Amino acid sequence: MTSAQVIVELIRLGKKIGVAANSHKMIHNLLDMIEKMAVKSGVSFEKIKKSSAGNAESVYGGKFIQSEDKSENISLNASLLAGTAWLFAHERFDRHLDYLVIDEAGQVSVANVIAMGTAARNIVLVGDQMQLGQPTQGVHPGEAGLSILDFLLGNQATVAPDRGIFLNQTRRLHPTVCQFISEAFYEGRLAPDPGNAGRRLIFKSPIEGITPQGIHFLPVSHTGCSQKSEEEGRTIKEYFQKLVGLEFVDKDGSVRVMTTHDILVVSPYNVQVNHLKSVPPAGARVGTVDKFQGQEAPVVLVSMATSDAECLPRDIEFLFSANRLNVALSRAQCLAVVAASPKLLETPCRTIDQLRLVNKFCQLFEFAAGFGPPHSSRELHEAVVIADRSSNTGRKGAQGLRITIANPG
Repeated sequence: MTSAQVIVELIRLGKKIGVAANSHKMIHNLLDMIEKMAVKSGVSFEKIKKSSAGNAESVYGGKFIQSEDKSENISLNASLLAGTAWLFAHERFDRHLDYLVIDEAGQVSVANVIAMGTAARNIVLVGDQMQLGQPTQGVHPGEAGLSILDFLLGNQATVAPDRGIFLNQTRRLHPTVCQFISEAFYEGRLAPDPGNAGRRLIFKSPIEGITPQGIHFLPVSHTGCSQKSEEEGRTIKEYFQKLVGLEFVDKDGSVRVMTTHDILVVSPYNVQVNHLKSVPPAGARVGTVDKFQGQEAPVVLVSMATSDAECLPRDIEFLFSANRLNVALSRAQCLAVVAASPKLLETPCRTIDQLRLVNKFCQLFEFAAGFGPPHSSRELHEAVVIADRSSNTGRKGAQGLRITIANPG
């Protein structure tokens, strides 16, 4: 919404604006908000969305913005041009725009920004490098394949005041969800909109292990599971059935009955996703973390699936990815529930970077243990993390470092 407000105001001031993103869907989402903001502000202007011939999904279905599938037919008098990198890299638009706004810039590579940047005098990057990056199978030389935000911000979780603007208020997250997200991923700088505190579920009776809002960890014991856990599938089904039919109070005070559409069921692996699709009622929203980036719901149920370190189908960096964990949990407007094997907390690490990732997961467990009634099967868990001095990290390691997480219940 902030991007739409800025774009409409710049157009009102007579500027020519470009709107770009990696996908047509992302562009359409922003165009929807621009149309609403333009009507609200009483600003009228010529606007064109570049579509792809033969691709119906690339055609924008808004009320005022015209779609055109040929770059040479796009009017240079238009105040707003929207499209992917293929549009703005075209020589016809060289230095034509005053501002190019790139949405979801955390998914746009350095190479693409350079190619698109030739169309504008100024580039505005909007996005979050702590979300998932662009999926790619290609190999890029040097740092050209990094997202532009990773390239500019490096290891910084948020942008410094002298380098940009950090929008520090979320209109989505309940304060108890926001607290962990902020501390774990955004250097404690993210705060909830005051109205978010009104979001909650109304329990008809207590539900073991969770409360009407917050982040909760459900320990599910299983062994030998790599990408699929039927035990977690049963747990997800149990809580899904308990939550559907409850009343949900939104931030504006409105009350509605929870349906299958109000719960996202998420797992890192496609194999577990396919299993989970056969578990909840038909019509449930089930998918990988990547699928649900940019979406939200009152409740998110997460299934980690893997039993322990020995069963990891891929490297530690995939399952314990901080960006993947952040995206999964931050889809929740008021309640996030993580079903996982407690043995994941004991995952051994060989590098400092792996240590940071597993420690983030342990931090989640510790945070969740402080909310709601203690789970009857919870025990004291230890995460043993070992950084091998012989690894090729170029950093000094620590051997025998032991992190102990005690369940206060």
